[in-house]
Amino acid sequence: MDSDVDALGMRVETVQSNVTALRGELRTMASELGNVSHTIDRVEDSVGQLGRNLAEFTDRYARDQVRARAEAELARLTTEWHARFEQRRQTRALAHGLVHALTKDALEKGMVDKDLVAACAQERMLMDRGFWLGPAVVALAARHLDKAPQMHRARAQAYSIDQARANLFFTLTCTRLGEQDEAARWMDRYLQSLDPYALDEDFHVVLDAVACNELGTEAHAYTRHAMRQWLSRLDLAQAATLETQVARHMRDLSKELPAKAYQELSSVCADDWSVLRSGWELATIPKATLAHLRRAFPGDLDGGPAGHADSALDALIDRHDADEAELASRIRYLELVVERNGDEEAAHQDHTAQRNAAKPVNLRTLLVNAVFVPDAVRLGEEARLLALRAVWPHVLNTSNSYAQRSASLLPLQIDVAWGEWNRPLAADPAVTLPEQQLVSEVVGLLEHRTRQKIESVQLNRFRFVADAVVAVAGTIVAFIAPQGPLRVTAAILGIGAVILAIHEWRRVPARKQELSREGRDSALTAATVLSGALTQRVTFFTAWRANLEAVPQLAAWANQAWRSEAGAIEEAVWKGHGTKRENE
Repeated sequence: MDSDVDALGMRVETVQSNVTALRGELRTMASELGNVSHTIDRVEDSVGQLGRNLAEFTDRYARDQVRARAEAELARLTTEWHARFEQRRQTRALAHGLVHALTKDALEKGMVDKDLVAACAQERMLMDRGFWLGPAVVALAARHLDKAPQMHRARAQAYSIDQARANLFFTLTCTRLGEQDEAARWMDRYLQSLDPYALDEDFHVVLDAVACNELGTEAHAYTRHAMRQWLSRLDLAQAATLETQVARHMRDLSKELPAKAYQELSSVCADDWSVLRSGWELATIPKATLAHLRRAFPGDLDGGPAGHADSALDALIDRHDADEAELASRIRYLELVVERNGDEEAAHQDHTAQRNAAKPVNLRTLLVNAVFVPDAVRLGEEARLLALRAVWPHVLNTSNSYAQRSASLLPLQIDVAWGEWNRPLAADPAVTLPEQQLVSEVVGLLEHRTRQKIESVQLNRFRFVADAVVAVAGTIVAFIAPQGPLRVTAAILGIGAVILAIHEWRRVPARKQELSREGRDSALTAATVLSGALTQRVTFFTAWRANLEAVPQLAAWANQAWRSEAGAIEEAVWKGHGTKRENE
């Protein structure tokens, strides 16, 4: 027996040692599995990073390929450009030299050979007969050399090739040479040659120069006269008038009444709240317009020479002609692709934006954008002030129109209602209302209605008596009837009748308590909402009337805004459908 126990103990010890060994092996395997998991995580991270690096390399490689192709195409187009238009580049360089005031001084002092200047100018014209700047340069050289017949013939040739640019060139060269009267005459011809439906970048720069009086007062007067004529033509030819465009932009400036503002007042107002909201928003237009104009025209000009005429002349000389524009646009796009390191999408966006900015626009759009969307036009503040002067009668008329529409919607009184309670209240915020009395009226009415509802809750005697009779009868039958279905039915009917009788008895006080609680809550809500509505009545109509008072402020601001020509605008009263004219 003892030997068997010893053998069994040895076997148990062996099993224990084997289990211990297995536990060690399991721990080793778990550690190795942890290391494998960690290794797998690192491999996954490495693979992910490799994928990202590969995607980045692929994108960079694709961009490099695009950039390489763009550079190659750019080199080819540049070579083509020089082959086709190299003569024009030299003509432009000669023009830049001749328009400089020092060139005339050098000719007069004999520092430059006159025959050489004449020969160079004539050579430029012969090398590209279809380029308007060639004969324009000859005319300018002839002017410096006092050769009037040749000057007139060359001017006529340039005029026949490109009427608008030739007129502008002679306008700006006369301005640079200090001949303001001659510049004004050429300015008049330039304006007559323009199409008010398509005013290009040249006109934008010229408008800056005119607004700053760099071309003289006569040129300024001619420009304003031409702009008035163009606006009349545009209004007659198109359905949308200048005043319509001005009204639309001014309407966009209005302040929209927030949806959550004046909630208490709108909830108790028995009138059409949408009409009141519309009138309030219309009243904000003059004030919003005034705020916009103050931001757009801060009036911090230094009054010094801006150099717009010089910039306009240099830009005009360097401006591409129609036959150059397509090739120049393609070259510019390729340059943007190179600058963007092969990002064609970004280059396309930049190129489209530049092309849209250079597109000709009609005068009406130019003037409206200059006033209401100044970031959309490349005009200085003086030029935008000139645009504002052109549209100012329409701004003032539209402001008055919106103010009149708003005033027509401003009521003398509003109806305030809460349930059955209704009272007309004065819309004038200066009128003091008995707020506590009005709130007490509403609360009193609600309390009276609550008492009536409570008093109307009565015990249903017929139902209560019927339930009691059924309960008594059922109880009696249940006691005297023998065991069986009749006894069970009588007991059930008796118990049900007792429950119904108790429910009817307890229903009345419970319902009265519920109605009393609802009445108190309703009165408290009514008092809170009505008090808030009465307070909002003052702020709502005060803001409405204050916004309407901005109309004379808008007119007063204009009297201080015209700096270039003080007193040029005299305000008059517009009546009916009459128009308001500027006083030259």
